[in-house]
Amino acid sequence: MNNLIEYISNNISLSENELQKLERLFQYEEYKKNDYLLRQNQKVNFIYFLSKGIVKGYEFENGNEVVQHLVEENNFFTDFENFQSKSTTIQTFQAVTDCEVFKISKSDFDYILKEFPDFQIFVNSIMQESLACKMERLSDFQTLTATERYLKLMNTSPKLIQEISINDLSSFLGIAPSSLSRIRKQIF
Repeated sequence: MNNLIEYISNNISLSENELQKLERLFQYEEYKKNDYLLRQNQKVNFIYFLSKGIVKGYEFENGNEVVQHLVEENNFFTDFENFQSKSTTIQTFQAVTDCEVFKISKSDFDYILKEFPDFQIFVNSIMQESLACKMERLSDFQTLTATERYLKLMNTSPKLIQEISINDLSSFLGIAPSSLSRIRKQIF
């Protein structure tokens, strides 16, 4: 819970009383490697904070799994668009490693927004960060070569390179596994 509270406290100022209320609303859960946190066609009822581990988010396109998200520790994740409306998702979020998460339900999340008006600032920063990541990823696909995308990921998230399977990594980078193997051989 400490890293969640630290993450929130780094973004907004809350009193000790407010932090204690907030702590009671987040539920702690553990997931084993390959467990599902959210599956395609489920209603999006929670926002998750990844305290420990790695989670991948993917969609199916033409029957193939396409990795859209690789979530590292100390980050929030969910299908944000469908969380707001409690709609079903086309995304699946799955534990890549054993994971520890804190999750908050839509009703508790709405309560926090009413109870702590400054929390909306925090939510906006999470949404901005999520949008910025999507825009950067799109830009990378348009402007960087496959090798450059791999090197960028290697520099910004070295743990992912070590923990993610070659298939998931190549899907995330938008290249074939054989191409990723060639890139790795050229670099090392």
